Amino acid sequence: MKKEILGHIRSYIVIGAILLLFATSFLWAWPNRDLQRVLIGCLMLSYFVWGLLTHTKSNVLTTHVVLEYLGVSLLAGVLLILVTI
Repeated sequence: MKKEILGHIRSYIVIGAILLLFATSFLWAWPNRDLQRVLIGCLMLSYFVWGLLTHTKSNVLTTHVVLEYLGVSLLAGVLLILVTI
């Protein structure tokens, strides 16, 4: 398990940077809800594409993985959009 995590450390750093950039941008954009919603869309797309690229690189991309990343990104996006209502 530890070897697998260390093998993907760059991918985890990239997603961490994406999430940190989103969090700071989301808070900076307040109270502009339209901009926050655009940022939410960018986060959803970034997370989905990151998952696809990471699994493609590891040669473990399956339909199940694609649907999982799509579902998680949609769920997170809907929850964040509810925050901006």
